[in-house]
Amino acid sequence: MSLRFGPVDFDEVARAVAGVPFMSPAQGRIVYDHVRATRPTWALELGTAHGVGAAYIAAALPPGGRLITVDHAGAAYDPPPEHVLARAGVRDRVDVVRAHSSYTWWLKGELARDEPRLDFAYLDGAKNWTIDGLAVLLLERVLRPGGWLLMDDLHWTYADDPGREVTDGVTVRALSGAERAEPHLRAVFDLLVAGNPAWTDLRVQDDWWGWARRRRDDEAAGPQRVRVETTRSVGALAATGLRRAARVARRRARAFRS
Repeated sequence: MSLRFGPVDFDEVARAVAGVPFMSPAQGRIVYDHVRATRPTWALELGTAHGVGAAYIAAALPPGGRLITVDHAGAAYDPPPEHVLARAGVRDRVDVVRAHSSYTWWLKGELARDEPRLDFAYLDGAKNWTIDGLAVLLLERVLRPGGWLLMDDLHWTYADDPGREVTDGVTVRALSGAERAEPHLRAVFDLLVAGNPAWTDLRVQDDWWGWARRRRDDEAAGPQRVRVETTRSVGALAATGLRRAARVARRRARAFRS
């Protein structure tokens, strides 16, 4: 696929990343359309993995737009993000950064800039209260007014991945039962984003993604409401809710025993 200046066709990118985890084509379409509509000059992804999300974001950037994607130095994926981005034809518009420990350290460097430069941030990394709670507090400072934040995996828990031993420096076996059972990103969204008047246009999509926009300086602060949206059928959403309720009950039982 040739390298081009400006947006790359969505279907071409979807074909190039087909079969590579972790972002589905349906999710990719939502992110791609959002970036096309909002036209960020600088976009940021925290948590690169294979680079599928980065490919969809980078493909939608306007002429001159650039994406920075950050993961910790120990992250090793096959295929690596550089290969996936090249297959999608967007490698030349993405800076792949491997921070030594955590992307929160990289965000500290952004604070040293005279003016914020980021217009969009996609948080899909540690899924941990300590790391991502700090990341969200820093993102409020480094996003330009009017810039968007998208948080993935709101309802993911450590109990959903019992084979995981370490994540971004967090030793899972050292976590309490309650920490393993609770969705950390949902707590970050509810307590640090929805509870902060600097954010507006709050919404939860498909009970899995959390959106928020950094309030512009000329916008008056008003009451915060979280809008709930779904791109799935009511039946599918209900079935997912029942499965999640069952998982939550099992997690609470395990947490109580621990």
